[in-house]
Amino acid sequence: MTDWLRAALRETWRLVAGVTRRPVETYEKIARVPSPRGAVVFIGGLALVAAGASAAAAVATGSGPARAAAGFVLWGPVGVFGVYLAASAAIWLVGRALGSRATFEAFLTAWAGSYVPTAAWFAGLTLFHVLFVPSGFLDPSAVGGVAGPVVVQVAFLAFSVAAFLWKALLLYLTLRVVGGLDFRRIVAAAAILAPVAIAYWLLGLSLGWFKVPLI
Repeated sequence: MTDWLRAALRETWRLVAGVTRRPVETYEKIARVPSPRGAVVFIGGLALVAAGASAAAAVATGSGPARAAAGFVLWGPVGVFGVYLAASAAIWLVGRALGSRATFEAFLTAWAGSYVPTAAWFAGLTLFHVLFVPSGFLDPSAVGGVAGPVVVQVAFLAFSVAAFLWKALLLYLTLRVVGGLDFRRIVAAAAILAPVAIAYWLLGLSLGWFKVPLI
């Protein structure tokens, strides 16, 4: 078990470092030798962090244990891990329908890499919230925060756009390098996947899961 965990952590580190420093080379390696074990450990770690943060926020705002437990489950196994698996399956199925021969394990590994910009965005969101609360992620009155000046709002927007473009690049690499699709089929895949992503964002916003679109 210890050897398995060490190997998984090494694969996780290679995935995160590779996506950050050499994304093209990393995705070329994923296409040859997927490492779903490291991908699942990475996403599992993010799920635990998200679940713990949600539970802590519920406790901090005076919610009861039931609300904290619900937040832990919804933001952990469901909100992170479940959405990751569903998105990986959707991208894989669309890719297969358009002619990709890549395995599900390859797509599972590649899409896990796209959660590096997501994790960076959440870290930035938390920092901005603690300092200025520019995003409305939580009710400012609940934690005594105040919104920042316009320059802070613009900085947060620029940061969010950069994270979104980073994730979009990794989706392109998933379809092009791992999936082996040409540009025309990538455009077709994006046209199919975009309405699904927008519907998910709108559903989350309408149900109050978050107050800004998640990437």
